[in-house]
Amino acid sequence: MQSISPVFAQAFIDAICHVEKGVEHHLVHSSEQARELPPPPHVPMNELTEFFTRAHQQSGNEDIGLLAYHSAHPGHLGVLGYAIMSCPTLHDALARIAEYHTLIGSGFSLYLEVHPTAMKIAGLSTSPCNTALPRAFIDAVAALTLGLLHWLAPKTRIEPIQAEFSYREPTDKRQLERLFGNNLKFSAPVTSLTFRRCDGELPVATFDPSLQQIHDDYLRRRQREWQADVITTRLRQLILQYLIQGKTLALEEVAQGMEMSAHQLSRALEKEGQRFHKVLDEVRQQHSRHLLLNTDLSLKQVAYCIGFKNQSAFNKACERWFSMSPGSYRIEQGNTSADTK
Repeated sequence: MQSISPVFAQAFIDAICHVEKGVEHHLVHSSEQARELPPPPHVPMNELTEFFTRAHQQSGNEDIGLLAYHSAHPGHLGVLGYAIMSCPTLHDALARIAEYHTLIGSGFSLYLEVHPTAMKIAGLSTSPCNTALPRAFIDAVAALTLGLLHWLAPKTRIEPIQAEFSYREPTDKRQLERLFGNNLKFSAPVTSLTFRRCDGELPVATFDPSLQQIHDDYLRRRQREWQADVITTRLRQLILQYLIQGKTLALEEVAQGMEMSAHQLSRALEKEGQRFHKVLDEVRQQHSRHLLLNTDLSLKQVAYCIGFKNQSAFNKACERWFSMSPGSYRIEQGNTSADTK
């Protein structure tokens, strides 16, 4: 089951319920109850996304997810929060978030791209059911990320040079523009925030070199414990990330990305009743469905995005996956505004 840490979920819930008094929730304990009860288990991702959908419906506020910005704090990331507080720069903090985001929850993947003049933190859903995440949830994660960076480096208020969102362009973008700037892109394959590379060199106000090593060692130990029985989940996340980045999807390269040999990865997958090419095919199907239904990319662009060298191979795969051509599938599922050629 895809889930998210209760501390991270509480950050969203508190931010929304503090402002929108009429929104009800029951996912995690209140702060008063938490002092008397044992720590709650991870919150199922579908329950959290349902909360955001319900909050939007009850409030009528299209921008309700952006309220998470005002409650951003490293403590919402649990043990990961302590580690980023002791990082020397914002780049290091983002790198820790991308590398250890699985400690926050499952069902989504984060990665950091660093270029000579820019750096981009990107996130996408890895849920096998491929249900589109509600806009309020996407906004909340993006707002919390930006708010966290502002908390870590309070002397310089950095602003994204571009913000991409996987949902369709809303009628009113003013609140989004106030928070993320005017360079917004919608119906994107992933949700991402891009910053100037020099912003990554800004110092973290709480940097502590004596604690950095302690926190990093603890994170590595926690991640090893988490990864012990979830090779397939890790593989799905990495394949999806490689698809987005246009990287090679050969077994050897993907295994190297998981710090394993091809033989070790194959053996680990066998123990979980899986095979590499089966998982690869499932991720391609999942991501092609997302791109066909939630973006306006042409069929040729979709084929390229999921790793096919030509559209003919993509068409054959869609016949196998959906029992119809990609264009027909796009129309049948209601995405009539997109290119069907």
